[in-house]
Amino acid sequence: MVSNLDKSSIINMENTARYQPRSKLNVTFSTADRDSAVFVFNVTKGNKPLLLSTENVTGHIALKHNDGSFVKDTLHFTEPNINGRFEYYIPNELLKREGTVTMQVFISEKGDSNVTVAERIVTFDIEKSIVSQISAETKLQYIIEYDELQAIIANRITDIEDKMANAEDYVSQLKQAREKGLSDIEIAKADSVKVLNELADKRLEEINNKASVYSSKFDDDKQYMDDKHQAFKESVLNSEVVTQGESKEWQKYKLTNDDGNYPFIDLQNKAENYYGLKTGVYYTTNTPHGISGVSTAGFSEMKIRQWTTVKRLTFRPYNSNRIFEKWFYNEWSEWREIPTLPLDEEIETQNSAESRANETLADANQYTDEQLSKQHTVLFEGSANGVNTEFNLTDSIYNYSLIMISGKFPGGTFNEPVLVSNVIDNITIQRFNLTDAEGQLVEFYESSVNVKNGIKPFIRHDVAFDYKNLKPSGKDNNAFTITKVEGWK
Repeated sequence: MVSNLDKSSIINMENTARYQPRSKLNVTFSTADRDSAVFVFNVTKGNKPLLLSTENVTGHIALKHNDGSFVKDTLHFTEPNINGRFEYYIPNELLKREGTVTMQVFISEKGDSNVTVAERIVTFDIEKSIVSQISAETKLQYIIEYDELQAIIANRITDIEDKMANAEDYVSQLKQAREKGLSDIEIAKADSVKVLNELADKRLEEINNKASVYSSKFDDDKQYMDDKHQAFKESVLNSEVVTQGESKEWQKYKLTNDDGNYPFIDLQNKAENYYGLKTGVYYTTNTPHGISGVSTAGFSEMKIRQWTTVKRLTFRPYNSNRIFEKWFYNEWSEWREIPTLPLDEEIETQNSAESRANETLADANQYTDEQLSKQHTVLFEGSANGVNTEFNLTDSIYNYSLIMISGKFPGGTFNEPVLVSNVIDNITIQRFNLTDAEGQLVEFYESSVNVKNGIKPFIRHDVAFDYKNLKPSGKDNNAFTITKVEGWK
């Protein structure tokens, strides 16, 4: 992207068949214009930007210096890349040379095509900057002063490196002394490297002796602990004790008494006792269910979701096969009876249910087919094309609620549904089509069918409009062909 500080020159390139003569630009760059000499190329057509992008074109540039230097490169799109604009920075290697440069630019279509979108040949100049014209004597003076300064700095660096080498030796000795267990006070009292090494060796010997004692004791203690651990494991295995790991997946909530019977609870006709039951199955008496004609003694089952926000309570009287349920979510529902079969009725199996379902479906399909055959009629099948073409129907369209007109047009096939109640005299069919792969050529089509007679319609008009060329087709375009008319009552 061109910066505000760049030296830019705009060159217009027209997409035209007219001859564009070679011209000398009133443009001069300096040999000091490094990374800032840029040409911007506007590609236009009819004085408007030509919509180009990296998808369809590529830009090329060739530059020849009068000293024989030659550069060939590609152009770069500016952002956004559909405004017909390219840019190119003059290479620094070319800017080093003063003189005249001939530049040829051309934009070509991508792919196998040889189409050149735009081309231009121009010339411009490069002048030597003032900085590059400094005399050799001045340059030599600065070089001598720099060499003298460099020699002084080099001597100082050598002296510093020598002193640092000695310091590194002493620091290394201090580090080793600390690693051998000497304190900072002992290190400070030592007046030489020899004394420092003797102290470090002595302390290291003391540490090794203590380490041997501690290591021997640790080995004895570890053997003792290993013996005790093995004895413990053997005692657990022989005692048939269940470990925590073995019982990890066991159900730990007690659902029955130890003898396998369900707990017996007298609810004393109190709702709070009934609703306060925990998860499980109970045999309850004086159950406050409030259901007429049912014993207050029976089996009660409470199911509770986490946090007790959802509950389901089931009651089964001890002397009946009736089942009642109620549930809690923010508040308790009323009792609902779950239907059960009498003893003299059989439970329907999956096979019997599927057989009855298949029979029902077959009857429904047969009835639907019969009704649809009465409702749907094909009124016309053939080929009707061209203005004033008449085609006969087997019945009047006004005997139907909906008709469907089908056929072909240059864009493919069409199906036009029509509510007969909205028809007066004519039925209009309108379609549009994008007539090439890129969608740039648009055509609109319209045909009108006169159905006033009801049983002998005819094509009243058939027209089209070329949107790109803004060109109407005239009355007899004959683009539509009607092949079928159907009716539904």
